[in-house]
Amino acid sequence: MNLDLSCPQCERIDMVQSVPAAMSEGTHSGYSTGVHSGVGIGPGGLVPAIGVSTHEFSHSSALARSLAWRPALATGGRHTLLGLVLSFFFVCAFALGCVATSIDPPDGDPIQILVSLIGLFVFPIVLAIPLFAIVAGAIKRARRAAKIAAGSTRARSVWQNAFYCHRCGTAFWPQPTFPEVPHRTALTPNQFRWHVWNAGGYAKL
Repeated sequence: MNLDLSCPQCERIDMVQSVPAAMSEGTHSGYSTGVHSGVGIGPGGLVPAIGVSTHEFSHSSALARSLAWRPALATGGRHTLLGLVLSFFFVCAFALGCVATSIDPPDGDPIQILVSLIGLFVFPIVLAIPLFAIVAGAIKRARRAAKIAAGSTRARSVWQNAFYCHRCGTAFWPQPTFPEVPHRTALTPNQFRWHVWNAGGYAKL
């Protein structure tokens, strides 16, 4: 079977490249090393300190990002750390309220009872609101990541069979690959990405 790889728009093949190759050319990664200096405290007083750190970096061009077969996955490391810090304050506030109530229990005065209840329950609950928001955000990100992971294999199989014309700035599939994915049709990078992500089931995320 003869596969027609010519661009559907300009009908030429000299600047047509597979989408995986075009994306690979626009993605660069590597390592950078930095030297840091400072002052530390030792047994004899202040001493100079020098350290070396290695940082891994990755850079993608606008074209590579527009042809991506899945959206970038947000990491939740910082949110998890913030949640742990807030939970620590929540536990401390609740513990302080319990200690204060046990030291000075209300003697039946409605005002003292109200103040004790506020200190014991309301104040910790108010502190816990940001914690609940962070947990809800983490759950949402986890569900999003799970949905992307579930459809990424299907999306990648569609993505890797496409081609990109550098002259026209359009992507296309030379032959049918997946239902509802057009073939022999010139698509803008945004249209192309939508069809790939739709095949994976996460176009509307």
